[in-house]
Amino acid sequence: MANDLSLETPLGELEGVGPYTLKRLENIGLQTLRDLLEWLPFRYEDYRHISDISQLPFDEERVIRGVIKRVGVRRSQSGTLIVEAQVTDSTGSIKAIWFNQRYLLKQLRSGEEMMLYGQRRLIPALNRPFFVKRIVSAAKLTPIYRTTAGVGQATIRSLIRRLGPFIDTVPDVIPASWRAKLALPNKSTALRLCHFPEEVSDLAIAQKLLAMEELITLCLRAKLARRLAGRHSAPVINGSDKTIESIVKHLPFKLTNGQKSAIKAISQLLARGEPSRCLLYGEVGSGKTAVAAVISALTAKKGKVVWLNPTVSLAKQQVESLRGYLSETDIKIAELTSANRKGFAQADLVIGTHAIINNINQLAKVALIVVDEQHRFGAKQRQQLLQEHPNAHLLMMSATPIPRSLAQTIFGHLDIVNLPDKPAHQKPIKTVLFNEDKRSVIEEEIDQRLNRGEQGYVICPLIFSPEQILRPLFLERKAVEQERTRLKERFPNVKIGVVHGQMPIEERQKVLEQFRHGQLAILLSTTIVEVGIDNPNATWILIEEADRFGLSQLHQLRGRVGRGSRPSVCYLAQTLVDPKSQERLKALQQTNDGLALAELDLKLRGPGELTGQQQSGLPKLRYASLNDLEMIKSAEAIAAWVDEQGLNDHPEIKRLVAKSALSDEVVVA
Repeated sequence: MANDLSLETPLGELEGVGPYTLKRLENIGLQTLRDLLEWLPFRYEDYRHISDISQLPFDEERVIRGVIKRVGVRRSQSGTLIVEAQVTDSTGSIKAIWFNQRYLLKQLRSGEEMMLYGQRRLIPALNRPFFVKRIVSAAKLTPIYRTTAGVGQATIRSLIRRLGPFIDTVPDVIPASWRAKLALPNKSTALRLCHFPEEVSDLAIAQKLLAMEELITLCLRAKLARRLAGRHSAPVINGSDKTIESIVKHLPFKLTNGQKSAIKAISQLLARGEPSRCLLYGEVGSGKTAVAAVISALTAKKGKVVWLNPTVSLAKQQVESLRGYLSETDIKIAELTSANRKGFAQADLVIGTHAIINNINQLAKVALIVVDEQHRFGAKQRQQLLQEHPNAHLLMMSATPIPRSLAQTIFGHLDIVNLPDKPAHQKPIKTVLFNEDKRSVIEEEIDQRLNRGEQGYVICPLIFSPEQILRPLFLERKAVEQERTRLKERFPNVKIGVVHGQMPIEERQKVLEQFRHGQLAILLSTTIVEVGIDNPNATWILIEEADRFGLSQLHQLRGRVGRGSRPSVCYLAQTLVDPKSQERLKALQQTNDGLALAELDLKLRGPGELTGQQQSGLPKLRYASLNDLEMIKSAEAIAAWVDEQGLNDHPEIKRLVAKSALSDEVVVA
């Protein structure tokens, strides 16, 4: 390899990376040699232990080595191509199966020995086959990388092997003194262990360093976000008791003490003369919209107010609600969605969806941005709004609580205002766990509620059932389209509506409106109704395969009911025999306290299990675990030390902070 290459050398200068490969690497964000070295595996497959075919357990990933015999191909009834081969070792024989991989007919030669990685499945009709995930070339712990079309695992691994000598040139992010104190490896060691592990214990050593880097970055972004907001001036909002009362007295309902306290707390933040970054947390049904409506009315005197919602249905619902709440004021309210742009530029209060982001440069003098269900939007989307209007106040609303252990560190850049109570007319929601043998009893209860004119939801995890050939693998799975037929037979005298993410938005919106206005008795849906539906007449919700969902999502779904004065119930159908799932469901049954459930969720989830859980409202972490409080404390200490010295004295940390998108709207100059 040429000596004039460096970590910042473009990948196009690396021998063997032609225009075709370069373009595809750039499509996944890989531009330099450093980018490729830091493109770490997202999981590993262990091919070191060969299992005897006669001893293969069901539903566990294993490696087998045997002689290929009788290779064949056929199609399922639905047209899926199935490649089959008989594999034999000294202990027995098993049918191996691949789906939609015709090219394997050239690779699978009768009489040759091969290693295969996959799972044995309990499908009697197919003679309990071995479903192959991949053909194995070497018995070792193997990294699996995220790839793209045209650049597979073999290409990524080959390039990284060639860059092996450069790993030792990667500079450290965390200073040596802190690494020694916390027993952390250096960066080059961690990268080498990730790309070329020999033992599973190697990965734990590397993960400890990478997790610490991730948490330090997150803590620094929190500090910088607060400082960045303080560089700008913002409209000073008059939140005096007299001004607030002049708005509140016209509301069509009486505010709770919690709502009054929240309004006062937020109005004080908006009176400081610098942009506020506030998170309003309140349980589902606690009245966050009313609080934000009063704050919006206060702010509208100083500039335009913009409300960002994740769905069209929620935006329309908010327009309807705020026009009712603020009917005695002279505030002009307009809707802004892809289908409705009428009058938004002249309105005082604009409520809409992602269309607001696309038209933000047409909105002048924005004083307040309200983001409803904030975890449904990425940091980049909020950043777009604030870059265009850096002097605006930001009020984010969420029904997902921030655990106390994280409020002062990871979310230290936000002023968190809690809304502790619900309106007095709302009753606690009863939560009932049941197994399949009790379904008839539950459906009898639902029948009685339907006969009283009450509405409800049925939630399924899937839209369609798996293909017929695979269905024995998923006997317990519930899908919307198949459940629709069963429910119509079980409840023939009521109207049932269906919504899911593959429906056109207009059709979905029509069904949701019909349900809100009482024209449908049952709404059968995926988790797409997790937010955006406020129907006081909906008194029951049945969640199929509830043990497959996280606590936060279940709590959000449960909050679709209990919004009126009638007693409400949440039915949780159990399908898995798993201690952690059982503990989660029992906790949900015992409390309606979202904060307590969030703390338990952190406790029950292991390292890495929170990754990618967008509905949780927590940062998306790849290596760190938010339940490792000791590591978070250490990260906060290092972040404070770095912040005191200045990021310019720590260029590698500054590079990570600038590159990351883990937190809020920080832009590092």
